[in-house]
Amino acid sequence: MYIGLLEDEPHLAQHVCEILENAGHSTSVFNNGADMVKAIGRDTIDLFVLDWRVPRMSGLEVLKHIRDVRGLKEPVLFLTSRTDEQDIIEALNAGADDYCTKPVRPQEFLARVTALLRRTYPDRNDQDTTRNLLNYVFNKLDNSVHFDNQQVSLSEKEFKLALFLFENHERAVSRERLMQEVWHGEGDALSRSLDVHVSWLRKKLDLAATSPHLRLKPIYGFGYRLMAVNASTDA
Repeated sequence: MYIGLLEDEPHLAQHVCEILENAGHSTSVFNNGADMVKAIGRDTIDLFVLDWRVPRMSGLEVLKHIRDVRGLKEPVLFLTSRTDEQDIIEALNAGADDYCTKPVRPQEFLARVTALLRRTYPDRNDQDTTRNLLNYVFNKLDNSVHFDNQQVSLSEKEFKLALFLFENHERAVSRERLMQEVWHGEGDALSRSLDVHVSWLRKKLDLAATSPHLRLKPIYGFGYRLMAVNASTDA
């Protein structure tokens, strides 16, 4: 998972990143609230870890931007030295999902992060060799997808891209995030490869703009979203 950390104390930020990265997550650190808010417009972050007192925009202001301005549902965990009951209540009422106090207790912190991710993204389980997502069955053993009484074989990159999009269905995913997940990098060449692979998936998995059930739609200037067809998408 990709976790955004808002923390202006370098040594603590490094410590928290080590905890998360040792558990297999990717992290980005922001030492002020304004930079994190800018990143929200260009990146797809799975979980936010916010300190309260940081420069330019406080953690609480960033939380309100996440919930009220962006309307994002991704989990938010406060990691702060503020332990007053009213502060905790204010953060939770503003949309935070959990609260962890400093100094960091690594096992407790990681357990809270894991619980939030498991609750928010129940579709993601790397231990399963087959996955049933939106009536599409993904088989990791041979990179095949079964749907509508047909089975389609995909290349390794097509399969990884399709599986990630299905795991994040109804969620806007940035181009940068997709390139990192599938190709482990960014750049113009990979960006063109992404568009080509998206075009192939639309044809092979019936995700085109006229498809009756699911559509893989571009989000101008950002990325893509896999959406179920309903009245709002047809409007």
